[in-house]
Amino acid sequence: MLTFNGDLIPQIVAIIMLVSFRVFGLFLTAPMFAFRALPMRLRVLTALVIGLAVAPMIQPDPTILMGTPTTFVAAAMELAIGAIAGYVIRLGLMAFDVLAETLSMLAGFSFAATFGRDPTLSPGLLGEFLLLTAIALAFALNIHLVLIEILLDSFKAIPFGTWPSAWDMKGIISIIVKAFQFGMILSMPTIIVYLIFNMTQAILGRTSPQLNLFSVGFAVSVPIAFVLLIILLPDMPGLVSRILETPVDFVRKGLNPVVN
Repeated sequence: MLTFNGDLIPQIVAIIMLVSFRVFGLFLTAPMFAFRALPMRLRVLTALVIGLAVAPMIQPDPTILMGTPTTFVAAAMELAIGAIAGYVIRLGLMAFDVLAETLSMLAGFSFAATFGRDPTLSPGLLGEFLLLTAIALAFALNIHLVLIEILLDSFKAIPFGTWPSAWDMKGIISIIVKAFQFGMILSMPTIIVYLIFNMTQAILGRTSPQLNLFSVGFAVSVPIAFVLLIILLPDMPGLVSRILETPVDFVRKGLNPVVN
């Protein structure tokens, strides 16, 4: 007959909770898991299942499993580790937000927002289209599997209640700067095309004052935006891979310092 120590069950529950919190933090903020179509209950259930599967392979510090305030501090830190790992990926995808804002402003999709921006409104269909395309390509490139693998391997290198020493504000700022740089590089062809188009409009406005360029401009600028998108879409897989390279390396260096 099998017998269990009364103190063993709370310790097992604490290990499952700490593992699930780190995984759930990733599911809470990573763009590949944090979209509305994936229910919160399913994310919680998946995190618990992974916690049950990984818990027998972990030997944590016994002092963290005593149910003291240290346990709750470690749980909050585990949730923060997973959340930062997922949010860093979202920071890398800001490059497409910069492209979408630039293209929307130049094409006239966000004409009203240039005069009075309402923070409660949607960022625009163009931004959502580019972001959803980037997320779909991230799934196709197995970025989500890479993140889960890094997170599961991190339990060997980063004990419970320990913050990754490789994660600092300088690295996060570097990811934001590179995302903005990528966004501006992707926006340069759009800026040049619309600069030439606006110069042509200005010349026509001087030569033909009776022409209503305001109505003609929208009729031409919108198709130009779709042409630029058609040119950009075939290169999107390589762009997503290049843009997410730095955030994934940042997550890997923090959670698996031994591998690096």
